[in-house]
Amino acid sequence: MDLNFLQGRLKEALEQSHLKRNIRYCNIGFSSKNLADLDDITQSLRLLLPGYGLWQTPSMQGAPDLLASRKQLIDQILASKQQGIIIHQPDQWLSQGSLVDKQAFWSALGMSHGHTKVVLSFAESNEFQQINNKYYKLTPLTGLAINLWRPARTE
Repeated sequence: MDLNFLQGRLKEALEQSHLKRNIRYCNIGFSSKNLADLDDITQSLRLLLPGYGLWQTPSMQGAPDLLASRKQLIDQILASKQQGIIIHQPDQWLSQGSLVDKQAFWSALGMSHGHTKVVLSFAESNEFQQINNKYYKLTPLTGLAINLWRPARTE
């Protein structure tokens, strides 16, 4: 993947759907079916959002413990003192949760505003689309095998 092209497309998406001051629901996600692309997305996001924390590995760099509940995850996001948080593969923390817990997590992020901003990079799956069809809407990024997910309330 051409990393310069990726960074340019991510920057455009961030500027339009995440960083503008007048956007109320700004917690967005980027997905790919290719796991190597997720690493490229996360590294590009780190460069584009230097003031954001990174949750990449449970219990490291301020990320929650692997066994944190959905409520603990949301509470830790809301309590963050950083400008925002990049969450790499949030399913790491949600893998033990029920379908209802997963829906509640994504719903809380999709409807949250006025708190810590969140950008996610995650593996695209049929389960994600089923869980989130009410909370997040898909927008393909032209020229990439990556999708942007914006809160449904922004439309």
